[in-house]
Amino acid sequence: MSSLSLEYWAEQLDKAGHGNKGTILKQACDTLGLSKDALYRRLKKLGWNSGKAKRSDAGTTSMQDDAIDMLVAILNQGVRDNGKRIMDITTAKSILVANGYNCLSTSQISRVLTKRNASVSALDKATPHIQMRSLAPNHVHQVDPSYCLLYYPPGKKGKMQRYANDSEFYANKPENLERIKHLRVWRYVLVDHNSGMIRVRYYESAGETQANMFDFLMWCWQQHDGSPFMGVPKILLWDKGSANTGKAITNVLNALQVENIPHEAGNPRAKGAVEVANNIVEKQFESRILFEPVSSVDELNQSAWAWQEAFNADKIPGMNCKHSRHKQTRLDVWLTIYTPTNRQYLRMLPDEQVCRLLLTKSGETRQVRGDLVITYVHPCTKTRHEYDLSDLEHIRNGITVEVNPIIVGDTPDLLVGVTTPLDEVIYHQVKPLAFDAAGFRLDAPTIGDTHERHGDTATQAAAKAADRLAFPDLSDDEIKQAKKKKAAPFDGKLVAHSHLKSVEHDTRIMPQGETIQPDSAIAKQVAEAPKKQGKVLDSVDLRIVVSQRLGRPLRPAEIDWLAEQVVVESEVNSIVEQLHSGVAEAPVLKLASV
Repeated sequence: MSSLSLEYWAEQLDKAGHGNKGTILKQACDTLGLSKDALYRRLKKLGWNSGKAKRSDAGTTSMQDDAIDMLVAILNQGVRDNGKRIMDITTAKSILVANGYNCLSTSQISRVLTKRNASVSALDKATPHIQMRSLAPNHVHQVDPSYCLLYYPPGKKGKMQRYANDSEFYANKPENLERIKHLRVWRYVLVDHNSGMIRVRYYESAGETQANMFDFLMWCWQQHDGSPFMGVPKILLWDKGSANTGKAITNVLNALQVENIPHEAGNPRAKGAVEVANNIVEKQFESRILFEPVSSVDELNQSAWAWQEAFNADKIPGMNCKHSRHKQTRLDVWLTIYTPTNRQYLRMLPDEQVCRLLLTKSGETRQVRGDLVITYVHPCTKTRHEYDLSDLEHIRNGITVEVNPIIVGDTPDLLVGVTTPLDEVIYHQVKPLAFDAAGFRLDAPTIGDTHERHGDTATQAAAKAADRLAFPDLSDDEIKQAKKKKAAPFDGKLVAHSHLKSVEHDTRIMPQGETIQPDSAIAKQVAEAPKKQGKVLDSVDLRIVVSQRLGRPLRPAEIDWLAEQVVVESEVNSIVEQLHSGVAEAPVLKLASV
C-alpha cells in the first residue's frame, strides 16, 4: 500500500503505540501536503475513527445565550430594504465587546450561528412565501407600471427610438436620467391571475400619472374587436403608489365594485404574476424592437397589440407560449369564463364617459335627513334618486356619509360609507327608493293600515338603554311618564350633591381690595345721602301705620302716593307730616276770568 494513500496512514495510526500517533500524524501531513485538520477530515470520510472518547461538553459553547441572541439581533437589523447587508459578524462582535459581552472568535461564532439556523447566509435568504390562488378568470387582475429604456428624442425629421444603455444612464447618475425624463416610455402591464392573460400598453410620460392608469384600465377592461378578453375584475392587486391609489382612481374602482388591494411596500411577491409578465414583455417583445425599430409610441402600441394577441393564443412561431402552471394557452383558460360556474365573473365595463365622470366626483358626501334619507344624482341615469339609510348600522339623522355611485348592475345603486364609533368607514350598497305616480314611496304604509315607524338609530338605542339603566324595572312607556313627572332617576339613591356639604375647604386669608369710587354725580349723591335705618315697611303695613297716625282713612290720592315710596320705620313721622301738608293732594285748576 502506497504512503500517498489515506488508507495507508489510517492503518499506521491504528497500529501506532501509545505516544507515537503524533509522530505518524506529522509524517502523514508532510507526505500528503495537508494540515492536521484537513487530514482528520479526509480520514473521517473513509470511516476512520481516532478512538478518542467524545468530550462531555461537545456541542456546547462558552458564549452566553444572551450574547448570541444580541448578536443575531444586530445582524438581522443590518440589512437594507434592497437586501444588501451592511453589518457583518466582525462588526457585530465588536459592538458586543464594547458593551461588555464576552465573545468567541469570528470563526467560532459563525459555527455557533450555523447550528442555530441564524447564520448570515440563512438570515439573508428570502422570507418563505405562500402561493395564492384565484377562483376564475377576471377574479383577480394585477397591474404594474414601469419605465423601459426605450425613449424618443425629438428631431427635425421625425422621431427615432433610442435605448438608454446602462453605462450611459447608470442609476447612480440621476442627472443622466433627468435629461430624458420627459421623453421616457412607460410600460403598463396587466395580467389575469387565473389564466395568465397579458395586456400591455405604452405611454410617453415623465412619470406615473392617474390619467395614464385610468386610461390603461379602461383600455384593458373594454371590449376590443377580434379579441375575447374583456370585463371588470372582482379584485385589483397593485402597488401602493400615489398614482394607483389616488382618490379619483379609488372612486372609480368603488363604483365598479372592484376591491382595491394595494400590496405592502417592498413586497413584490404579493403581485408576482405581473412581475413575471413584465419580465416576459421585456424579454420576448421589447427585445424584438431593437432589430425592427418603430418611430413612435403609437407604432409601438400597434406592434405590442399584435405580439400580445399571438402570445396569449400561443401562436408565435417557434416558441412555446403556454403557461407553466396550467400547461395550456392563456386564452383557452380565460375562455372558461363562459362556463356556468365562472359566468358570474364576466362583468362588462359601462360607458367610458360615465367612468370618466367619476374621476371628478371623488370625495362626495351627503348629510342624512331627518327621515334618514339622502339624495344623489346618479351618473348612469342622470336623475336624482332618494336612498333610505334607516337599516344601516351607526346611522342617525344629521350625520355626514360618503357616497359613491355604482355603475355596474341593473339599478342605479349607491355605495354609502358610514363612520363607526371607532373611526372606521363601513360601506353599504343601497338601492334607490321606488315611487308611485303620485310621488309616494311604494314601501310607505297605507293610511288606515298598520302604522310603521323607523327602527331605532344607534343614538336612539343608546339613549333608551341609558334610560332603562336610570329607571330600572320600568317599561319604555312608564319611563316616559316617570321623566314627565320629574321622578328621580335611580330611585333617588344616587348621591348627586349632598356629599358636597361635608367637603372641608382650606382656610385662606381673604385679601381686602380697595372699593372703586365711580366718577359720577349720581353715584356721589347716593353715597352722600343719609343712610336709612330700620325695617322697610311693605305697602299694606305702611298704609295701616300712616292711617293710624292721621286718625282717618287714607284718600285715594294718598294711597297712590304711598305706593311709590320706599319707607322704613324711622321715616313714618316724616311721611305723615308730608301728607298733612297736602303733598298727595291733586292741584286745583283755576280758570282766569275774562
